[in-house]
Amino acid sequence: MITVREVAEKDIIPLAEFLPTGLPFKYTTKETWLRRFLIWWTQNPAFTSQIPKGWILENETKLVGFIGNIPVKFLMCGEIKTAVAAVSWYVDPSIRGLSSLMLFNEYLKQKHASLFLFNSDDKNLLKIVTKNKFKGYIVPRFRTKYFYLLNRIKVDYILREFLFSGRFPRLNELSAFITRLGLLLCVYIYQKPVIRGGALPEKEYTTSLCTFCDDAFFRIWEPYQNSCDVTLSRDIKTLNWIYFSSIEPNKRVVIQCRRSRDNSLAGYMVFDIVRKKTSDGVKMQLMDLCLEKYDPQVLASLLAFAIEIGKQHNAAILVVWADSQETEMFFQRNFTLRMYSEQQNLIRFPDIHEENSGSPTMCPSMIAPPRGIDHWI
Repeated sequence: MITVREVAEKDIIPLAEFLPTGLPFKYTTKETWLRRFLIWWTQNPAFTSQIPKGWILENETKLVGFIGNIPVKFLMCGEIKTAVAAVSWYVDPSIRGLSSLMLFNEYLKQKHASLFLFNSDDKNLLKIVTKNKFKGYIVPRFRTKYFYLLNRIKVDYILREFLFSGRFPRLNELSAFITRLGLLLCVYIYQKPVIRGGALPEKEYTTSLCTFCDDAFFRIWEPYQNSCDVTLSRDIKTLNWIYFSSIEPNKRVVIQCRRSRDNSLAGYMVFDIVRKKTSDGVKMQLMDLCLEKYDPQVLASLLAFAIEIGKQHNAAILVVWADSQETEMFFQRNFTLRMYSEQQNLIRFPDIHEENSGSPTMCPSMIAPPRGIDHWI
């Protein structure tokens, strides 16, 4: 008989041993999952004992399925609320179907949640989720990613990531494919430097790696947060949890740019150093970005530092996107390689909220959970 119940403390070790046996998680280990559970719940500033850690499926006494539940603070119409992100939804192939829905239904039954969050590249899962009143919000904002080659020797990896995007193009994608091929050939002949026109203004700005978010990181977000009805909370505890919780050491880096005269924060970028288990390729991928105000010198300083960090980690490419019209124009002027990109943050409001409110202004972000805290490859 198949039954579903809430995850208990006694389930942590069995779950960590069960999940690596699933095909989607074949490159993980017991230690990987124990580290993830620590980040999701023990170190999570939004987690309380009243919030479920997730749910498991059992066939008699055998563990056959799991869905994780990660709480995170969201700002909703000026108030801090708790959203919950569904993660690592997996059911043994032998019992999939209605049993899978049992797990998802338990997730949706939560009474304390002000928002439900979901991300996936699995088309079958997306069909199920969208049928359950989830709406997709597109990131990045301008639907374009920009690429900069850091190591031209990594030809195979660069072709897979930029030219093929992990798969062969469909017939209706051939035109875009040919355009990318032409751009790539041009860049291999000559890649214009991102930073041009002389040395960086080192005396005016100081750029460095950051290991902790102080109050300046919260303050720099205030103008952006005030313009949204619903967005990820950028309070200090949430930022430090998302930015500095990593399954693997040095996988996520935060680069800050401060004014030399008073050490005030001018802007910062957050990158993931993505290493796929199936290849020796590495990329520096932008996950978050905030500027106090648009300043091309600040952007140039951050990008120059990111390029150096990428080279230190033997990355093949740097991938960035824009969060404002000014930054989008800066990237268009300074990056030759670009590609259409569209990812969805799937969000659902509780039924009672939908009945009593109109359409709120949503400000989705690339780093918002589950994508931002469930990061591993």
